[in-house]
Amino acid sequence: MKKYLNLLIAVGIVFGPTSCQEITCPEFNEEILTWIPYQEDDKIELYSQLKDSTIIVLINSVVVTHTTSYNTGKDCGHCDDDIHISGSNFYVEIYLKDGKTRSQNIRLGDSHFSAYSESKKFLFDNKEYEVARTFDSSSGMFKKLIMAKDIGIIGLIDIHDNTWILKTDIKNRKSSEPRRITINNRSC
Repeated sequence: MKKYLNLLIAVGIVFGPTSCQEITCPEFNEEILTWIPYQEDDKIELYSQLKDSTIIVLINSVVVTHTTSYNTGKDCGHCDDDIHISGSNFYVEIYLKDGKTRSQNIRLGDSHFSAYSESKKFLFDNKEYEVARTFDSSSGMFKKLIMAKDIGIIGLIDIHDNTWILKTDIKNRKSSEPRRITINNRSC
């Protein structure tokens, strides 16, 4: 009996400390927010000169959740973060694992965008953007979504090849300007 008790104690000493550890996650990677710099009550206006029409998207909600730590003894063992932005006919969801994008989905009206290509020195509407991302959609009203770092959406191309151009810039947020986005921390 004493032999089994000593064995149980030895197993507890060896496996006990490692079976339930608290892991501290890296800080939230705020660089991802430079691609979607929207805050509640922002208005995105895209204008088509050919159609003499404007699309207006109002941002209603921005929710950013960051995992600060997790316990290896529970089912939630990852440094996962997520970003949800919703507006009128506009929705963004981005999931990050260990600070890197795991998946992202952008919906504008009936068009859905997820995969993108990135270009440096991107020329659009006679303006050069340092870095831009072009998303393609295989269905819906819009076939292409164009985003620039620090600006967000700069343009759309619809299924009739009409170009929609950002009419009113979302102000470039200066580092001294207070951020109206709260990053909700969670631990698991």
